[in-house]
Amino acid sequence: MQNIHNIDGCDLEHWFVVMEPPPGDLDDPDVPREEIIDSYIKVLSKVVGSEEKARQKIYSVSTRHYFAFGALVSEEISHKIKELPNVRWVLPDSYLDVDNKDYGGEPFINGQAVPYDPKYHEQWLRNNACNSGGWHNDGLRSSRKMVRREVMQNFQNKDAIPGQGYNL
Repeated sequence: MQNIHNIDGCDLEHWFVVMEPPPGDLDDPDVPREEIIDSYIKVLSKVVGSEEKARQKIYSVSTRHYFAFGALVSEEISHKIKELPNVRWVLPDSYLDVDNKDYGGEPFINGQAVPYDPKYHEQWLRNNACNSGGWHNDGLRSSRKMVRREVMQNFQNKDAIPGQGYNL
């Protein structure tokens, strides 16, 4: 993690927590969005002490295509999150949109998710539609996007029984 601070928005306080997918199609899961988000809150509450504290620490969620949330926690807490059931990976987060200082995903503001809008996944869908393989040549930000895309592809392709271990 020596060069991680060279990536815009990567401060080792914003973490991208990738979860096991719920049952159903990744684009349209069988579990309602509210239940997916509630599962993220419950997971984070196990290491921050309460659901209310967890709500305040989450800054983004993803409830379609890939299943993850962004959490503003210390590196020490991130290591504890990695050990929880249903957590696949915990990665340092960074801006997907540097100009707007946006980490991507569906915004989670003041403890609540904003209503879903497909625009929150447009860039992710674009990146996956043009999966050319290899690393981009335009710097660390694109490399991070490629890493995130590869992580999500591995996440989707992981052999798992759908929904196994999803319910808390």
